[in-house]
Amino acid sequence: MKQEQMNRFNIRWRAGATLLSIVMLAFFTVSLFLRRINGDEGIIGEWAYWLANYGQARSMLYYSYFGEKALSLPIYHKFYTLLLVGFVKVFDFEPFYLRIPSLISYAGLISLIGFYLRIKGVKLFSWYILAGFFLSQSLLFNFAFLARPELLMALFSFATFFILRQYTQSGDWRWALLAGLISGLSFYTHLNGLAIVVAAGIFLLFHFQWKALISFGMSAFAMASLFVIDIPGTYLGLLNELSQAPDVKNSSFSLGRILMKLLTEHERFFHNAGLAVFSSATILSLIFSWKQLRRNDADLLLFLLFMILSLSLLTHGKTAKYLLFYMPFMGLIILQSVNYLFLSGHLRKVILISVLIIAGAGITIGDYLKDFSYFVPVKDRNQAMAQLMEKGTTVMAHDGFVFGQLEQFEIRSPIIFFFKNEGFRQNEMDDSAEFLTFAAENDYDYVAVDLLLERDDLREIFSDAKFETGYRSAGYQITYKDADFMIFKRLK
Repeated sequence: MKQEQMNRFNIRWRAGATLLSIVMLAFFTVSLFLRRINGDEGIIGEWAYWLANYGQARSMLYYSYFGEKALSLPIYHKFYTLLLVGFVKVFDFEPFYLRIPSLISYAGLISLIGFYLRIKGVKLFSWYILAGFFLSQSLLFNFAFLARPELLMALFSFATFFILRQYTQSGDWRWALLAGLISGLSFYTHLNGLAIVVAAGIFLLFHFQWKALISFGMSAFAMASLFVIDIPGTYLGLLNELSQAPDVKNSSFSLGRILMKLLTEHERFFHNAGLAVFSSATILSLIFSWKQLRRNDADLLLFLLFMILSLSLLTHGKTAKYLLFYMPFMGLIILQSVNYLFLSGHLRKVILISVLIIAGAGITIGDYLKDFSYFVPVKDRNQAMAQLMEKGTTVMAHDGFVFGQLEQFEIRSPIIFFFKNEGFRQNEMDDSAEFLTFAAENDYDYVAVDLLLERDDLREIFSDAKFETGYRSAGYQITYKDADFMIFKRLK
């Protein structure tokens, strides 16, 4: 009777998992064509545009901060930018095409996770259930089609573990050499890839073999060194450049600060409701299936632990997007736990974990629908703004303004104001006047404020009813204003 009950539950659970997967895959497919522009896509896309068309990565958006270095960037997401260059050359400089590498990375990650589960003998999850399960997490849903390198980095982190596990199973040092190449490539892609290199190195120390350590270290260093070959002074030059970067320049590296980075890493796991649900499901899975996980998946747990330690120490702040480095491992902990709970007949625990997954899917869909008003054709919007300004002038505008307008204007990012001024200063000057004064000091001809796509603090400032056509402040006058955007022109 108990076996019959379990069989019925299994059938119903699979039906529910299939339905959830279909819903998530359908929403994701629709989202490929209806997505909110992310400001970082303009920043990273600009690097690729200049590299594709002029052979040099630039950051004219940040020219007011970097000066002449902006014309030949020493630090950027190099391998990822090279991938984007290929899409710019083959297709066009549009957000849709720049997002495709992340979609390919997602497909690769799901395939590799599925292969890993088959090796482990887990047959409970088909590919579409795996795809739907990971899409139920809002961060992964968003980054699976976003022109940023984090999904590719998640693939590299899991691929490094997967290959190292092959080494632990076979003892063949050549697997460690291949893992070094992949982890080194992650550094070449994004400097935070150093966390993957460090985690993999510590992992190897637990399975000590001198040939494996040497082959891993040499291959990782060789591949990672591609990042610095065009930087004078190579690695020392990289450290010098990093010391001047705005995020690093204002950071503390005291022993107390380092300790606090470790102790506060949990903030990344509970940054928002979606992450809190996914993290809670992971914790419950660890509690419910600790004995089985420790016995059968010790390598997975160790690698995740080393990733958490290395990333918490090496990254600036607790930005949620870097949790993607952990998500393949967290997801596998949940999936493996569900499998163990099915085998042991703990169906109520399966239900509890499933409820959390469904809640995560609900949050993901809710977050997506909440952004509906931001789903606008960016290039058309930019063209409408551009027609109201003289070509060849310098414009401070939303980072997404680069799409379709890089050859028409010198575009500067509003973020430079926050870097150079460290936000709005506590003084008697009105915030909008302070912002426009900064623009005047840097000789910007226009300030275009997108009332939908601009960062929240600027939209709040310029939503005041006083900003109408003809309004003057700090040497600028509003020459156009509607519900979408306003244009400030500098008075001669």
